[in-house]
Amino acid sequence: MRPLACLLFSLLLVSCTHSNNNNIGTHSLAYILQDNNTSLTMWAPVFVIENPEKPYNKIGIPVVKEGKDSSDIIVIDPSIPGIFVDERHFETAGGGYSNLIYRIHFPGIPFDLIPFQLGAGKNVGLMVIVTLNSSKLPVLYTTVHTCGCYLAFIPTSYMPDKAFPANWPQETQKVYLESLPAMLDFEGFVADNKRIMVLLRNGSHRVRDIRMGNLEELAGFSTVHPVMQPIDYLERLPGKAGETISFYEESGSGRGYVKGSHKIWERLLMSWWAFDWRIGEDKKLGRNKDDPPVFYTSLKPWARDESDMRDFNTFLSYWGWNL
Repeated sequence: MRPLACLLFSLLLVSCTHSNNNNIGTHSLAYILQDNNTSLTMWAPVFVIENPEKPYNKIGIPVVKEGKDSSDIIVIDPSIPGIFVDERHFETAGGGYSNLIYRIHFPGIPFDLIPFQLGAGKNVGLMVIVTLNSSKLPVLYTTVHTCGCYLAFIPTSYMPDKAFPANWPQETQKVYLESLPAMLDFEGFVADNKRIMVLLRNGSHRVRDIRMGNLEELAGFSTVHPVMQPIDYLERLPGKAGETISFYEESGSGRGYVKGSHKIWERLLMSWWAFDWRIGEDKKLGRNKDDPPVFYTSLKPWARDESDMRDFNTFLSYWGWNL
């Protein structure tokens, strides 16, 4: 078992290896929701991708295609950029909060040996969740891939001091070898000329930085205005003859998982010790625990319920936040 464990560790380390350069290059593409005077656009992050000439780096929408046997298959079409949004409310002992959810999808993560792409697969996605307090001000940014992996928290200066986890860093934090800010300072922030920018890595779509900036910073390179659709649109994609088709499996043990999302390397290297045959597969974020599948964010099998994002208050408490 020891050689196998060493091999697994080496592969995981290689899969996280990357350059530490977090600059926005001129050869980038920014996806910016246009303002329509709603909270969902006011606080929407700007997604900035690297190497936009590669189709797998582009944000798209799911479309229904006809497979070889005339069956329906779903692929992400990067020629039609889209962001899927929702607003959900939750209560804590400290009061009521709202989550603004921004979900994006890519055609896939390509398989490479160097760096080894553990999450290689199709129809992969990412979510940014902006938590607003009762004054409709953002206190927390949560980023997570739609498989439940690579979870990161970035609080803002509106976060109450008592709410932080113990020993929270002052300036930067390491999240799976990425260096992210420990806090976003919203002093002087004006939503109509400043936005939060989420910088994504080539290939893996990992969040490599989150920063506050002026939209003027993006003037030097290409920008796109994606369509904004409610997140429920993913369950009623236009199909043949006017029918609708869900982005997710609708029955059986795979109910709620993204169609076409198969992570062969994660299944091979991780499923046996994480006790989850479908580990790494992208899935729906249900509205409650009656809406499958479990959206756990900890690999500890005994922490699946507590780390489940469908119950956001319990999820935050598990990770040390005390809103």
